[in-house]
Amino acid sequence: MRVGAWHQMGDRSQRLVLEQIQAGRGAGVVVSPRDLPLPNAIGYAEQYRDLGAELLLDLQFYFPEFTNDRLDTYPPQRHRAAISQLANLSSTSLQELSTDIATVSRDLHATGVLAPALLYQAARPDISQSNARLFISARRAADDLGLPCYATVFLARSATSSDNTMFSALSDATALSADGWYYGYEFPPERIPSAKAETLRCAAAGLTLACTGKPVFHAYAGPMAIVSPCFGASATGIGHFQNTWSFNPGRWKTASDQGGGGEAPPRFFSTTLWGTIVYPDEVFQLPQPLRTQILSISPYSANLSSPQPSPWSRWDANKHLVYAQVTALQDLFAAATLDEATGRSSAILSEAVSIHAQIAATGLHLRDATSSYQANWLGALNDLHSQHDGDFQYLEMIS
Repeated sequence: MRVGAWHQMGDRSQRLVLEQIQAGRGAGVVVSPRDLPLPNAIGYAEQYRDLGAELLLDLQFYFPEFTNDRLDTYPPQRHRAAISQLANLSSTSLQELSTDIATVSRDLHATGVLAPALLYQAARPDISQSNARLFISARRAADDLGLPCYATVFLARSATSSDNTMFSALSDATALSADGWYYGYEFPPERIPSAKAETLRCAAAGLTLACTGKPVFHAYAGPMAIVSPCFGASATGIGHFQNTWSFNPGRWKTASDQGGGGEAPPRFFSTTLWGTIVYPDEVFQLPQPLRTQILSISPYSANLSSPQPSPWSRWDANKHLVYAQVTALQDLFAAATLDEATGRSSAILSEAVSIHAQIAATGLHLRDATSSYQANWLGALNDLHSQHDGDFQYLEMIS
């Protein structure tokens, strides 16, 4: 698994991702069958791989009863069933699933296999057993292709309701003979997860997986990707749509695309704010010195540094967001130690807290609760190190 920020594919992401990889931004791509039919995925995958990107297919079995026309184009889809039925898949069905996983992985030139898995939930040994059986099918496919096999470990709200339930689920997952972990954490519904306690628990779970000595991919991280390298993740998934900024079960509970936004003005992602600000409405209410501080420039935003508002499309804003995040994350993942990565992340978050305070002092209240999480993430990182010092020492020793 290549270290760094990966593109977590969502709806209408393909060309944006291609442009980013051509610009040298992004270690790899996670294909989403919910959002892209297989024939199209094969065409884009070939282009991504030709540019040197790694590629993984997330079969998205989290909610196995979900379906849509795009998902139906993938051979493993025929094995999706109710949770109770998955627990009773025959040996023949598991072998057929293995064959289908191998076929689609080969067609996409995948660089690894993500095992399909249900959400881990509290007091549900049947789900852990089903995940173990699904993993065996994926392991067989990966071995046939000579590829690594990563276990999918997505924790539902019930599993993260306490340390006992969370670490019980992690114990079941880490018993699998995986080559690494594709890790997701279900947060309460929110544009960007902001609660300190939830952030700490998410990071602690990721740290536990990292302490196995195997790579951890923090999926659907979004802006919280700034925390990922601090708990030992090797890779993290980002995307331009807000429904990829954390693991959002709502995406798989309806067959609709859940589009939206209409004619909403573009949001400028500022690496100094580590958040978004509405352009031009909010940006040009700021004093010039503050405006200069927050306008981090990319190839998609160079014209915004002029004294007067310039036309800017939402798609250019999307491209800027991805480019800016990947660029910043490349520096964090390049850190020699976890302490160094944490220091760099903490410096970014501390500056963001300071600048948000300066903005608030001007009387401007930014939309989107865009200042609600930076201080809490910073506090969670501090608590993570103080409460799990032994884990960090062990992880540094085996790294």
